Amino acid sequence: MRFTIKDEPFAVGYMTSQSDLTAMKIADGFLMEAEELPLSIHEEWKLAGKNIPGKDALGLQGVYFQYGTGIVVQPEILRKKAEEHPECASEYLAILRYFDGKGTQERVLAADTLEENLQRNGQAWYGGHWGGHCNIDFGLFVSEGTDALRAKADRCAFDHPDKKEWYEAVKKSLDAMDVFGARYRELAMTELSVCAPEKKRIYQRIADALCVVPKKPAYDFFSAVQSFLLIYSFDGVDSPGSFDQYMGKYYDEADPLERTEILEALWLYFHDARAWNLCIGGSDEHWMDKTNALSYAILDIAAKTYYNTPNLTLRWHRNTSDDFLRAAAKSIATGTGLPSLYNDEAVCPALEKQGIPPEDSHLYAMNGCNQIDIQGKSHMGLEDGEVCLLKCLEYALFNGMDLVTGLQTSIHTGNAATFATFDEVFSAFEKQVRYAVSQVVRMANTSQRIFAESAPNPLRSALLAGCLESGRDYTAGGALYNHGQILTEGLADTIDSLMCIKHFVFDTKELSLPKLLNMLKNDFAEEEGWRLRLERYPVKFGNDIEEVDALAGKVQRFFFTEMTRYRTWRDPENGIYGGGLSTFQRTARYGRMAGASANGRHASDVLLADSIGATPGKDRNGPTAALCSALQYDHSLATSGFVMQLKFEKRMFNTPEGIENFIQLVKGYFRGGGQMLSVNVLDAEELKDAKLHPEKHENLIVRVGGYSDYFTHLEPGLQDNIIARTIQDV
Repeated sequence: MRFTIKDEPFAVGYMTSQSDLTAMKIADGFLMEAEELPLSIHEEWKLAGKNIPGKDALGLQGVYFQYGTGIVVQPEILRKKAEEHPECASEYLAILRYFDGKGTQERVLAADTLEENLQRNGQAWYGGHWGGHCNIDFGLFVSEGTDALRAKADRCAFDHPDKKEWYEAVKKSLDAMDVFGARYRELAMTELSVCAPEKKRIYQRIADALCVVPKKPAYDFFSAVQSFLLIYSFDGVDSPGSFDQYMGKYYDEADPLERTEILEALWLYFHDARAWNLCIGGSDEHWMDKTNALSYAILDIAAKTYYNTPNLTLRWHRNTSDDFLRAAAKSIATGTGLPSLYNDEAVCPALEKQGIPPEDSHLYAMNGCNQIDIQGKSHMGLEDGEVCLLKCLEYALFNGMDLVTGLQTSIHTGNAATFATFDEVFSAFEKQVRYAVSQVVRMANTSQRIFAESAPNPLRSALLAGCLESGRDYTAGGALYNHGQILTEGLADTIDSLMCIKHFVFDTKELSLPKLLNMLKNDFAEEEGWRLRLERYPVKFGNDIEEVDALAGKVQRFFFTEMTRYRTWRDPENGIYGGGLSTFQRTARYGRMAGASANGRHASDVLLADSIGATPGKDRNGPTAALCSALQYDHSLATSGFVMQLKFEKRMFNTPEGIENFIQLVKGYFRGGGQMLSVNVLDAEELKDAKLHPEKHENLIVRVGGYSDYFTHLEPGLQDNIIARTIQDV
């Protein structure tokens, strides 16, 4: 079929490809997108980058490719276009028929068994469905250019003659970047001929840079940023990664006023496009500090702009200067929750336990919310799955039955009413956790296989070490490191519930297990006295109490160690599954789908623990106690984000003494082995008023867990979670 429409470029390029290789079909889709996407240069950005749907009202494509979701098919958009443009209806409907059932996530969900579907929908756990974030080697693209990358592809193709067509797909994807840049150069030249005199500098600079990049190496800070933005925006606005490291040399050589203007323009694009994680600071394998002038400039602009994006991360280590932490505190004090703070001294050893050598472990960068990746060398910065441990405890107490739905959703682990010891309860819980992990891994590995089959990405593969060398796409294990990451929710709630069972049922014997089970099943109906006793029992995690903290360590070690028994589909020999905990907007949904719990929590209460710290409001002994409890976990097992969330009053950051106290708190936690700190600086009354009067607080930003967002944009359950967090003082 011959297509005349221009508003479905990916679909048309894919469908009209002369190849049977999926990677080539996708590369043809990329090339047609580069040729047909509507372009404009926004004067406030002062850079050429892919337009943002919504900002330009360009409309939506019925079929598109996105790095994390693969091929996305939106039938309603294609039908609407067919109705609005009857002269082209046959073309839109042909696309609809061709892609019916071919959406990547459709394929993943269709692969779920009935049991897995119940578990996913019941917010017990999930696996796969998402291709994941990835920190590609932007520095290589900027410093080498597409000509050098094509030449490398040709050299590698000699070693893999059976992969010749895949290498051609890689080169065609790089061709798409050249076409994209050339079209922007033509547009800049056109605008240059008609724009007002004061605007000519903007377009001339873009046109000059695009005469060179992306085919050739960048030659100054502007051309480097322009080259970066071409591929960053075309690739889907994922995570810049260690931006200060690969851009630092260009920044150092630039005029101070000009480089500030360029950085501000890029920051506006990051904000408008909702950029993901950008990482600054850190160490090399010899613990030499890598902080540079651009690292500080990024902190300055984050404090100045008060944007909730990009999702900024700062890497700390033994040789990080206190001045750098003070600059970070200045940004955190604005209330954006940025930057989050990561500890090389905990993260690098954890990665090295997975077989990543120090020279690469120290290249880690965060992506997405706070997943860990090795910039330009790995495909492991994912959410391969997630387990709600509180739901596992619910299943252990009710023999696999879901209290909310009433369905038998998990395995049978025995009638808990007959358990005579706490060890029997804990053993049933372990069995449920073990089953959950096995299910999540199976779902995740199925998803990984489907992504490799239906959504290879030859463009990303050109910028990840190992892919060209092996002739394998990054979705199929081509990158050097292909570990997995499974997260958890409800950790502290589970610990507190187990502690209450141990104390009231087995230690003091004040409460029989059958009676507790009946109370939970009936959501404490006519048992408010007992519910309050459970809720107010003071031995709660997050208060530096040895007994409950030891139990916390036992729960976390079992769950995280269990995951390391499994391997990813991408690398069945070396791709180890690791654990993490990062609170997202999903937290409230997990709470909503959980029955009543033994810590005195009502059924469907959305206030689950928001991090590895205490359940909201239960850490009452100050921040030092909260951090001491968190250090009882084994942070060396956490190879994804392991978020510790703290909330402070704004007044603490208003004095030099308060900031110095904060810095010492951070250093103490990190020297003790803590992996990450996420900090909210808030006013409790302002939060409460913002919920009642959102129109007065439209710019109020809060740290949710793995990311920052506008408070008024959050669902009510998540707003309540943030309000309930204990505000600390030091």
